[in-house]
Amino acid sequence: MTMLKSRVVSASLLALFMAAGSSQVLAQQASQPQAPQTAPAMQTSEISDKKLEKFAESLDQIMEIRQDFTAKLEKTGDPAEAQQLQQQANEKMLETVQNNELSIEEYNAINQAVQNDPQLRDKVISMIQS
Repeated sequence: MTMLKSRVVSASLLALFMAAGSSQVLAQQASQPQAPQTAPAMQTSEISDKKLEKFAESLDQIMEIRQDFTAKLEKTGDPAEAQQLQQQANEKMLETVQNNELSIEEYNAINQAVQNDPQLRDKVISMIQS
């Protein structure tokens, strides 16, 4: 049963992880319209453990922000209010990444590397779960 629970948690984190990464790209685009849409992927060997920990901390906090704002969005029927809530969520996610001492470019590059490397992804999931 513990193995099943672990797999469910890992799958849930992975799904949220993928969604959180795409939201961060949106936050970057909203704040910097001339910035490229995607960051080049970093090689796994280029990512220090400290940067990966900062990424995992950011991702964990971003997942919480998404949950909070998703609940708020579900309660509103006003499109203008929904747009304002989305902007607030994007700003908060951007601030979260920067508060964790990462640039948006670093976050997006690490996110892409983690999506492409199953071992790196497992390491991030483990960091978030601990």
